[in-house]
Amino acid sequence: MFKVQFQPDGLSTHVPEGMTVLAAAEQVGIVLNSVCGGRGTCGKCLVEVEGEAAPVKACLHVVARDMVVTIPETSRFFEQKILSAGTSGPVGLRPGVEKYFVQPAEPSLDDLRSDSERLLAAVNAQRSDILCNNVTLSALRQLPLICRQNGFSLTAVCRNQEIFAVEAGDTRESLWGLAVDVGTTTVVVSLLNLRDGEIVATSARTNPQVSFGDDVISRIEASRTTENGLQILQKRIIEGLNQLIDELCQKTGVEPDQIYEITVAGNTTMEHLLLGVSVGQIAQAPYIGAFSSAVNVTANNLGLNINPSGNVYVFPGVAAHVGGDTIAVILATRLDEPSEIHLAIDIGTNGELALSNGKHLAACSTAAGPAFEGARIRHGMRGAAGAIERVFIREDVEVATIGDGPPTGICGSGLIDALAELLQAGILDSSGRFLTVEELPDSVSPALRERLCSYDGQAAFILVHPSASKHGQAIVLSQRDVREAQVGKAAISAGLEMLLRHLKVSTMQIDRLYLAGAFGNYIRPQSARRIGLLPDIPLAKIFFVGNAAADGARLALLDITQRRRAEEIARRVDYLELAGTMDFQHLFSEKMFFPEP
Repeated sequence: MFKVQFQPDGLSTHVPEGMTVLAAAEQVGIVLNSVCGGRGTCGKCLVEVEGEAAPVKACLHVVARDMVVTIPETSRFFEQKILSAGTSGPVGLRPGVEKYFVQPAEPSLDDLRSDSERLLAAVNAQRSDILCNNVTLSALRQLPLICRQNGFSLTAVCRNQEIFAVEAGDTRESLWGLAVDVGTTTVVVSLLNLRDGEIVATSARTNPQVSFGDDVISRIEASRTTENGLQILQKRIIEGLNQLIDELCQKTGVEPDQIYEITVAGNTTMEHLLLGVSVGQIAQAPYIGAFSSAVNVTANNLGLNINPSGNVYVFPGVAAHVGGDTIAVILATRLDEPSEIHLAIDIGTNGELALSNGKHLAACSTAAGPAFEGARIRHGMRGAAGAIERVFIREDVEVATIGDGPPTGICGSGLIDALAELLQAGILDSSGRFLTVEELPDSVSPALRERLCSYDGQAAFILVHPSASKHGQAIVLSQRDVREAQVGKAAISAGLEMLLRHLKVSTMQIDRLYLAGAFGNYIRPQSARRIGLLPDIPLAKIFFVGNAAADGARLALLDITQRRRAEEIARRVDYLELAGTMDFQHLFSEKMFFPEP
């Protein structure tokens, strides 16, 4: 065992020989940037080890002696700007759980019915539709004592035709549920009052699985190659959810036992990992999930800290790459209802697209790549404090950062702005190539010309000079960074073209474009349109819908008929598998170019 000290945190731990510095940091609660899942390819976990001549990658450097490790700010994983709300508006109220306060007659020699028989009779006397016909074992175990300690005055908690819990006295006012969006990068949990539909509190955090990589492929690989990988990944997400549930209960004073329902929307991989179901086959042709229909499971079965008999409803999906989160977005935007042509794009860690031509629905998922999440961009970062989120180029460059502090790096929305502004200024051409100083048009100012440079042997543009950055180093956009962004935007644009062709509609026929997800909510649509990430339609047709996946989960929590609607949507959607499709590959190559002005 060797002692590892982390500075400037002042934390230390003892770890066995051979453990990586990255794993040792996690052991004391320090999360480092490791967007590649610890494979040593992203170079964002650099740390300084006393006695080493140069910074080392924490994910590859193993502990073989006592050491002092200094972690620079740029290598730390900070909680990003998380979008927790959507915009779908009011919803009908018909939750899957109901409560009935009953006072059945006490047994006597003239009335020898069992406790469960008299309970069912008392509850059914108040129900006007389907009658209850069963009391679960867990409720039966509670029933005799609660009845006799409270003079047969109790509340029955019912789901469908079953009483699954009984509580002493009248507890009808306490009826709570959780709507959950399990994203690859972020997790959002909202606590709702099932009596009036109000969201009383919301908590969010970065998905605790991120140390295994930023994308689903990294998670799948970790589940296969890490010892007990699947179990560890499931444990991570369950623990993360329980922390958020505990936080919500502390905020509101709600008892966990009074939470009876959870609805969960996530992509196919995230839903499989939540349920502890193998995901290895999802990443291999022909890309098949273990399930695509909705799943109902008890909270106790998953280890979630709500009422042990509470139900967890996991959204149905369509295929390996179009999961429950896409169905939740369609549900929230009502893409299945209009007679017009509506498009929804959720640009997150992956890019999911759904299109309706008024009669038919089609969806696909594209590997938008990690560039828009800050990965594989030399000075890229998530949308945390210090990230450049806006770029303006006139006579010189102006940037705006999250939190208004000095710049640390650039996040996805800033990257799109930078590309759009460089194109508009004539510093980038339509192929994505930086022009040389000699090639620049006369309209480019001297201040901008001076920002063109060579960085790591390639053309680059200085966005922030060293004197203006937080860490005293220049923040640049390199030629390689531009290419990474082109890959992401080309994938989404080509995926959209495939959907348009499938439903036989054109770009200009689109009546509404819904931008969903955290990233989509923060980008400037004119910039995204300029680089070809979004179609060239009037800005008046583009609508921000916030965290639509979370909204879809909320709809399904408050109204069980919305669950049936979600399941119907999943059956209706035409799924386009783009992997290996020659038409998509040709389109992808075409879309690598930026639109001409």
